[in-house]
Amino acid sequence: MAVLRTEYQGLRWDLAPEFETLLPEVLQQTGEPVKRTWVTTVTRHRVANREFYVKRYLHGRRGLAPLAYFVRTDKSQREWRWAPQFRARGIAVVPHLARGERWGWYGLLESVLITEGLPGYVPLREVHVATAPEFQSALGRFLRHMHEAGIVYLDISPKNILYSVTKQEFCLIDIDKAELHATLNEPRRIEHIAVFHSRFPLSAAFYDGYGSGLSRHATEIDRRAVAIRQARVARFSRLCLRQRHEVTSKRIGGLRWHIRLAYLDSQLEGVLRNPDGVDNASGFVVDCLRHHSAKRAYRQAYYRELSGENVPRPVAAADKRVLGFVVRGYFVAKAP
Repeated sequence: MAVLRTEYQGLRWDLAPEFETLLPEVLQQTGEPVKRTWVTTVTRHRVANREFYVKRYLHGRRGLAPLAYFVRTDKSQREWRWAPQFRARGIAVVPHLARGERWGWYGLLESVLITEGLPGYVPLREVHVATAPEFQSALGRFLRHMHEAGIVYLDISPKNILYSVTKQEFCLIDIDKAELHATLNEPRRIEHIAVFHSRFPLSAAFYDGYGSGLSRHATEIDRRAVAIRQARVARFSRLCLRQRHEVTSKRIGGLRWHIRLAYLDSQLEGVLRNPDGVDNASGFVVDCLRHHSAKRAYRQAYYRELSGENVPRPVAAADKRVLGFVVRGYFVAKAP
């Protein structure tokens, strides 16, 4: 693939020739936020009746992290390199149009990757025919093709596989985590499918589409998928209060609250100002825990939510401490 090199907005760019005239138009737009964390932003831009995604990695915000990129590649560079290799092996990925980077004296401060959205393609989790035998069979054929091409897509999940109902075709996004081999042996294939199955339901039609006698391992794959799912849920629940894109910390009513952003509004703030005086009309339930941490209660409730139980959603938690010891915890939940 031919690549042009240029400089724009303080970054050095590698880009596809056909994208050269569109680069300034895309970057001059603010864009519609898709994802935002302290160090990563993803925005959607619409230019010339096309849809582009701009992913920025702000490495300079992580202390001395830029130093690491003198000896390792960052996510945008890995994805930029993997994309043509995936295509060469017959696996479709979204068009990768440009990659930029900005270096400082102590390392890589920022990198940017621009890809194009494909009209009519949606993530698997939004596919309405996901349980249909025809779809499951096609999905099995797609994964077999990937495995026979020697690709292990380490971040395989419903959000990273796109599907077009009209074209009945699959396409990958976010391919920065991958391994390429000559081919894959059966144990590696089983493990990869189990990882995928832990995030997406697979039926007998999937195994029929995959072929190679994989159906005889269906029970083993189911068992392994359950174990992987439980381990992932436990890990996410332990770290849930640290996820800045989902939880924020705010002082209200004399307490430092950890609050789930999806529920943060004036009504909830009113509850948090006086957690001892909440009535049933508020729609929230407040548990006052004597000498027990509310943060632990929040994590346990989040674990049950991720496990699929129909339980009240954890909304906020705060601990009142004296001399470093928890004397009272406030845990706030809302019915699902």
